[in-house]
Amino acid sequence: MLPKKSLPEDSFESSTDYDKFSQKEICKAFLKEYNKKNKKDYRFLRLGDPNKNEPTCICADDLNIEIAPVYYNQEEAKAAWGLVKLMKKREKEKGSKYKNKDKEDCLAEATLMFGDSLNERINSKNDRIYNYKGKLVLIIEEGMGLTEKESVEYYIKQGKKFNNKVFDEIWLMLQSGGHYRIYPLK
Repeated sequence: MLPKKSLPEDSFESSTDYDKFSQKEICKAFLKEYNKKNKKDYRFLRLGDPNKNEPTCICADDLNIEIAPVYYNQEEAKAAWGLVKLMKKREKEKGSKYKNKDKEDCLAEATLMFGDSLNERINSKNDRIYNYKGKLVLIIEEGMGLTEKESVEYYIKQGKKFNNKVFDEIWLMLQSGGHYRIYPLK
């Protein structure tokens, strides 16, 4: 189970300059990948106004994007993936007495925590009321580069347990080695 949130859900949408810059950059990175995959030319226009219940980003051609983090903070991400990373490190060490089963058990636990976190974020965003015109897309973003590829594949195949009542599309966006990858969650 994930540790208690140290920040409320909407703190990701706070009004600090850093958060606004970060949200804008996340949106632009997503649009770059989304446009490549879909042969579109959506562009970022502005950040949404939370006081008007607008989504996080307003884009050209009536595309609206809501952004939510997979993990609210780095401590939460490390709680999910720290042990997996430790097991991988130990496995590489010569003469290690730790076997793959330990790593596999930790990976399975982290995968379940990852899936629970994704489902929680998606369901939480589906409970909100948005003021927008056009298409509404949800991006669940993991910009820390900690999530394992196997966990994403597992989640897409059999871990999804959310009810989508609001969004036209839901995407998972992962950072790895300074690059982003996006995965549709249908």
